[in-house]
Amino acid sequence: MKKLVSVLLAATVAVSSAALLAGCNNKDYPVEVANYTIDKEPQNVVVLDAATADIMSYIGYDRKFVGRSEAVKQENLAAAPNVGSMSNPDVNEIVNLKTDVVFSNDNLTKGAQEKLEEKGIKVIKMQQPQSTTEVKTNYETVGKILGGKVTGQKEGKDAYDKLVGELEKQKREIEGLSGTGALNTICYLYMEDGKLKQLTNGSFGNILMGYTNCVNIAVNIDQNTVDPATLSSANPTFVFYNDAATMDAVKADASLAKMTALKSSKTMQLSLEKMSLPGATAVETLKAMIAFIYNGKKATPDEAAAVSATAASQPATQPATKAQNATQPATQPATQPATKAQEAKSVTGDYGNINLDGLSLKAEDENDDVLQMQQRLEDLGYLKKEDENVTGYYGEMTAQAVKDFQKKNGIKDTGTADNATLKALFLSNAKKAS
Repeated sequence: MKKLVSVLLAATVAVSSAALLAGCNNKDYPVEVANYTIDKEPQNVVVLDAATADIMSYIGYDRKFVGRSEAVKQENLAAAPNVGSMSNPDVNEIVNLKTDVVFSNDNLTKGAQEKLEEKGIKVIKMQQPQSTTEVKTNYETVGKILGGKVTGQKEGKDAYDKLVGELEKQKREIEGLSGTGALNTICYLYMEDGKLKQLTNGSFGNILMGYTNCVNIAVNIDQNTVDPATLSSANPTFVFYNDAATMDAVKADASLAKMTALKSSKTMQLSLEKMSLPGATAVETLKAMIAFIYNGKKATPDEAAAVSATAASQPATQPATKAQNATQPATQPATQPATKAQEAKSVTGDYGNINLDGLSLKAEDENDDVLQMQQRLEDLGYLKKEDENVTGYYGEMTAQAVKDFQKKNGIKDTGTADNATLKALFLSNAKKAS
């Protein structure tokens, strides 16, 4: 009798354990994403997009890689079979790899996507992130798909937080090395369709450049095609470029060839791909940029304190330097917030410590960053409290408020909260609506 009871008890425990495990699995799957329902955790993943591959690897899902496109060139992923081009991969090879999910971007042809979906393979198209918020979203999306909506999404968030922590650590180590004058100015140049172009606001490369504690001269420029007159006038302290063809194009222009960076050999070749990958590659790329700009120097606590003390003793009416003015578009007055930033204090601590590094916001965004921006706009009088616009959604009223703030503070009034606008908004001396 005792033996029978023990057997029954063991069976009950086994059934209960199975139910518990099933319950845990149900918390993670099914996952709804990109018009797909993913019923169980994918085991075999092919990645055609290099940026997503960097994210996936940084989260720790290398074990799921079974194939990659020729565009995925990271050394730690080189062992995965090459399935061809990013736009038109070998569908049969992907099928033979027993692939569950394919990560791609908009370069994948419609025909290739349809063939993969006909074979029951989920095709997830990822967008190139244009802000820190979008980078975070991509991390959480990849985590959710590959590890579940609870476990995986948390792993994605934790990996993103780790990435930002490592980038911010590098920035802290070089803060104060620019001295008490204007920050160094930089730009990144590349060739596309036979034209010289630059990384502007709305690219991951611009976010990365923000961590160098330098000012990207193109941060306020909407058009990424280079205007030689504007670029030579801005005269960046350092120039980063994609390849030899890019530098040849720069030297071929008489005005660009006279830039101080070229004359003083303050130019560095850094592939456009490395400026676009938001994972471990970003950490290494930033290290390379910082080492080039600061020659491996790191600010000690004493150096940083000395710089802060000296800056505090400077009169608030000190005129902007030539380097500062060089970062301002010709259509903007000399009161542009880049100068104000060195005279005023940031008030982000009063708004949930919103992280402005590389952050930009636009119409129809909906997140906590928008909420904090709206609260600041309301505090400055650009949004009326009675209208209850502090919702976290970037609608028409918010766009108009941003536009009004930009007009009042000498910024191009686009209604889009680019990084320069946000930095000006969260300064202690930002102008109020009235």
